[in-house]
Amino acid sequence: MCGINGFMMLGNSLPNEASEYLARMNQRIQHRGPDDQGTYINTEKGLALGHLRLSIIDLSEAGHQPMFDERGNCIVFNGEIYNYQSIKKEITDCVFKSDSDTEVLLQLYQKEGHAALHKLNGMFAFAYFDNKNNVLKLARDRAGKKPLYYSIMGGVFSFSSEIKALLELPWIKKEIDEEALYHFLTFNHVDAPSTFFKGIKKLGAGEYMTVSNNGIFEMSSYYNIHYQNLNHTSEKSIEETLYEKLNKSVDLRMVADVPVGAFLSGGVDSSAVVAMMRARTEGTIKTFSVGFEGQPDYDERIYAQKIAKQFNTDHYEKIVGKEDIENFLPSVVSIFDEPMADATCIPVYFISELARKHNTIVVQTGDGADELLAGYNSWQKYEQIYPYYNLLNKLPKSLLQLASSTIGYDDNKTGIKEIIYRAAKGQELFWGGAKAFKESTKKQILSSEFLSNHSSLDSYDVIKKHLTEFQKIREKNNWLSDKDWMCYLGYKYLIPAKYLYRMDRIGMAHSIEIRNPFLDYEFVDYALSIPYSLKSKNKIPKYILKKSLEGTLPNEILYRKKMGFCVPLREWSQDIIIRNIESDLSSFCKNIDIFSESGLKTQINAMKNGKKDYTNNLWTIYFIMQWFKKWM
Repeated sequence: MCGINGFMMLGNSLPNEASEYLARMNQRIQHRGPDDQGTYINTEKGLALGHLRLSIIDLSEAGHQPMFDERGNCIVFNGEIYNYQSIKKEITDCVFKSDSDTEVLLQLYQKEGHAALHKLNGMFAFAYFDNKNNVLKLARDRAGKKPLYYSIMGGVFSFSSEIKALLELPWIKKEIDEEALYHFLTFNHVDAPSTFFKGIKKLGAGEYMTVSNNGIFEMSSYYNIHYQNLNHTSEKSIEETLYEKLNKSVDLRMVADVPVGAFLSGGVDSSAVVAMMRARTEGTIKTFSVGFEGQPDYDERIYAQKIAKQFNTDHYEKIVGKEDIENFLPSVVSIFDEPMADATCIPVYFISELARKHNTIVVQTGDGADELLAGYNSWQKYEQIYPYYNLLNKLPKSLLQLASSTIGYDDNKTGIKEIIYRAAKGQELFWGGAKAFKESTKKQILSSEFLSNHSSLDSYDVIKKHLTEFQKIREKNNWLSDKDWMCYLGYKYLIPAKYLYRMDRIGMAHSIEIRNPFLDYEFVDYALSIPYSLKSKNKIPKYILKKSLEGTLPNEILYRKKMGFCVPLREWSQDIIIRNIESDLSSFCKNIDIFSESGLKTQINAMKNGKKDYTNNLWTIYFIMQWFKKWM
């Protein structure tokens, strides 16, 4: 696990300070690779590449990067290729100098170019320089586990694992992308290719690009979900196949030359991963959990302890107190140079810190299962609403628009008003992670000038982009239902933009690698193909996964009520967050000229008056203000 940086001149010569700029980029993200670093400057080609290394596979100097082959091709690589040993056996005309997955990728790309991506099973982002053709080839893994940002400014193509490194370059200009900000206020994260910075983009999950001295001339996706019709497959067969695929995925993610541990919440997903890890090794497995002092509604440690005991792990816990959270809050935006207002990053931060403290730099987690296999209790509401929503959509739009304007619209959760509003607008019902501000509220908290300049913006466009792709898939797989859309959107949008981004940034802030067996592409293809009726059955979320694990985990773990990886933000930090917002609100609104001070005060007062549903809105406001102060 590493960090990568670089730039390529577009028709210009490398600046005299190229080495200095590259060194500054490396230094800025040194947390991603504390074990080694390297740079490569090629004045003739107008190329500069940098690398930071966190040693996981082949800990020797032979794994140093940038890495070269005998033809002068070069690679800087971030991630792990889990099946690199099997690929290596296929490359018979090469004498390998290391036992690293990086060298296997270097040789494979020399032979096959971007076609090599179809053979890779892993998490990665890399830049490969084709010396003969003088082009830079960049790619990102199918799920989007590893980040890759890029920009063309000042006649230079620049790229990095994190935006903060790009900001070290003198030709990168810091300007807010107001459209991205508008959508962020609804979703709390930013969908590819956008970022908060105008002119800085991120390569999407499962995409590749090719760059020459004339600029980007190729960009495409190499991965589409492979659906198969399992409607006539028995429930028992699906159970067994799902279990086998998860087993294989966990096994692949044990590949490392350092010990592999696990984050263990005591829920179904992380417990399943630990059980399968134990089946593969008699050695020590370290597991890690976080609890909150005096907050039993947010504490699952008792269940994690039971799993740790059952599978004989060395178990470590961190008890987080109110003071820990208050001390952490000011530093959160230093980690997230691209905003993500998700309070769950707080427990992830402390559990990552705990793992590193106990010398564990690789961990497996249960992330992804809820989206693929309908694990959220809240989704059952949509399951019940969809049949009525489809009937509602058959009514004349004029009638729906009249009803919508008559009953009005407010910022409540998905109630009858919003359902009618979405039907009247011809919108999809399920928006996935849209947990913050609705369109009506954004019109209250944004300045009149901003709204005038962006009158055509509608955050439904974010959903519509993914819906268009799903509809194309559904045309070829007409057995897919409206409810399958929820799982699709979870995987294509929520997972890469929120959960994987969160895990990458916080894990790398502590120089640890986080692996996600539920997001193995073969497991994903199968899980998304399972009929929704087996994902949510008898009001049991993730029904088919739980059935498959009945011989592995106790029913107490499988069928207890889901808690989620939450934090007592309202109970512990409401006052400090409100104080921080109120102390800076007037100057913030004056300096930024994007928000309405009176509109934001309305949100704050609603929280003060006890509206619990506004906690996330308050956190979003706090994060935005702190982010602008830090980065703009």
